[in-house]
Amino acid sequence: MAALKNGRAFAAGLLCVVAAIQTAVAQPYPNRPIRLVIPVQPGSSTNDSIPRAFARQLSISFGQQVVADNRAGASGQIASEMVAKAAPDGYTLLVGYTTTLGIGPSVHANLGYDPDKDLTPVARLFVSSYVIAVNSSVPANNLKELIELAKAKPGTLHFASAGTGSTPHLCGELLKTVAGINIVHVPYKASGSAMTALAGNEAQIGCQAAGTYVPLIKAGKMRAIVVAAPQRLPSMPDVPTANEAGLAGYEVQSWTGYMAPAKTPEPIIRRLYDEIAKIMDTAEMKNFVVSQGAEPALMNPATFGAYIKTERVKWAKVVKAANVKLE
Repeated sequence: MAALKNGRAFAAGLLCVVAAIQTAVAQPYPNRPIRLVIPVQPGSSTNDSIPRAFARQLSISFGQQVVADNRAGASGQIASEMVAKAAPDGYTLLVGYTTTLGIGPSVHANLGYDPDKDLTPVARLFVSSYVIAVNSSVPANNLKELIELAKAKPGTLHFASAGTGSTPHLCGELLKTVAGINIVHVPYKASGSAMTALAGNEAQIGCQAAGTYVPLIKAGKMRAIVVAAPQRLPSMPDVPTANEAGLAGYEVQSWTGYMAPAKTPEPIIRRLYDEIAKIMDTAEMKNFVVSQGAEPALMNPATFGAYIKTERVKWAKVVKAANVKLE
């Protein structure tokens, strides 16, 4: 009897998916508003500002609203699971990034979604180089001084992240390993909370995408110490790279794109990608992305999917080396 009920439930679920796909294909897309689920707090990072800017332009292109829906928490798991379980009809999209798609599977035993089976790539939008910053009260003006301070006071400096297993967390763990220092990880519920903690000196060190720090650096709340990238950033021309500062091999870069539920019809994925590509090709959007401290880095669905798998392998090695565990 239980097997019969389970079989009926499976069949009913399958029929719902088929009906959603048939409806999506039969009608012109889009013919109603699209929801873009963003796993971070509004205004907290480039993972909000840039995808939101694309959403505004897509609204104009489609003649339908693309509505931003911020669902922060659990290092992006809440938002990702929500979209993974949504109807595959093109009307629910996800902002996916390094933490949720590349790192999460290596850190969390029960994500609540499978990035390969439950989600499908639409387009990679941009990449961001990470920057190590300190609260303005920290007596260190460069990487050498920060490392010396950490070694003189082991276990007393705290670094904030957007949660265990997030890119900012692994950025800090990698710094500990490469520099040979003892700094204490303090996970927050979201990137905005981590930023607030760093600005308020609850934590003394942070490692986030460059654009995230620009407003607080300009406000004098924190100082950028080093760029974890091969070259200096246009938005921070005076901040040296890790190689220049004497920390060879320390590079952290994140990436962000649009994802859709698995089984979303290919014509809808292609329609979305084609419009995104047109928007990315404009000088206005390219300049906006750069102004946020990021780099335009468009990838089509197939290339983005292969890239995500490669990144997952890379970050799995970092997670293992850092012995990252759930807290």
